[in-house]
Amino acid sequence: MVFFTLLTFLGFVLFLVMIQIGTLQKKEEAFAAILIKNRTPSLTRMMLFFTNLGKAAPTIIIGLLLFAFPATRATIAPQTATSIFVVSGLAFFIKRIVRRERPIDHRLVEEKDHSFPSAHAATSAAMYGTIAMTIGTLVSAAVLPMTLFACLLAFLIGFSRVYLGIHFLTDVVGGWLLGAATAGLVTMLFMHY
Repeated sequence: MVFFTLLTFLGFVLFLVMIQIGTLQKKEEAFAAILIKNRTPSLTRMMLFFTNLGKAAPTIIIGLLLFAFPATRATIAPQTATSIFVVSGLAFFIKRIVRRERPIDHRLVEEKDHSFPSAHAATSAAMYGTIAMTIGTLVSAAVLPMTLFACLLAFLIGFSRVYLGIHFLTDVVGGWLLGAATAGLVTMLFMHY
């Protein structure tokens, strides 16, 4: 888990540097144009569902539900709440330092704050990643299914942000990497204390 955490943190730093120097901007715009061209009403409804699932209220509700059940109250809930809190704070401060503007054209929803990193992607990767990692440390047979489920949810929430035109792809990938690094670090800390 140490290697995973370091690798995802270094990946985040790499994306941060690439954004600052504009390495991928044209490729991101081309990718966004392909998504915009291939939007459909049913796919848009699905992406709106996943983007809404990644908002603060559902995230808080899921976190509180983990505290509501005795089976998860002491084992999963504290780690998950810590990951959500830490990554939300990090995303908030990094956005204000980097100050990357969001895509301008073809937005299907509006957002007011800065673009990098995607807080939706970071929070979903941290939350679902922490849940999967914690369950994996408790029940080894659950590692693969929980990891796949966590990755799928985090992917759909993050990808919805690009599809809806309110983030660049590197915002989302940077968010996933930040969230995964946070999940790894928090899980390791809770395992040792």
